[in-house]
Amino acid sequence: MKCTLVLCALLAGSALAAQGQTQSPQLGRLFLSPEQRAQIDAQRYGPPPADTALAPPAPPPPPAPPVELNGVVLRSSGRSTVWLNQEAQNEPHNRLARGKPGTLTLRLSNGQVVLLKPGQRYDPASGTVTEAQETQP
Repeated sequence: MKCTLVLCALLAGSALAAQGQTQSPQLGRLFLSPEQRAQIDAQRYGPPPADTALAPPAPPPPPAPPVELNGVVLRSSGRSTVWLNQEAQNEPHNRLARGKPGTLTLRLSNGQVVLLKPGQRYDPASGTVTEAQETQP
């Protein structure tokens, strides 16, 4: 009895498989043409990047403005305040040079260190330290 049930199930399954093969549509072409593939890639990844060899070079960034040290206050508590370009800079934003009272250690973005005394100006465009001129009354 058990064997008969298994045999009936196998026959029914093979009949269904044969019927499905005759009614299923053709899959068609599995791979796409190069044009279709390029279109799908453009939709997926966006348009291809422009050729940078033909683009004009970017203009150089404008030079940084000069930095002028207007004054230094060193409190008896050891905390300090410096004035750069007429703006007060408190302790975390300044570094006074050790052994040189009133001298500010200015670290530039390129890693270079410049020492400034009150009344001096550093010009990044020329890389020079000069005495600041009083132009305003």
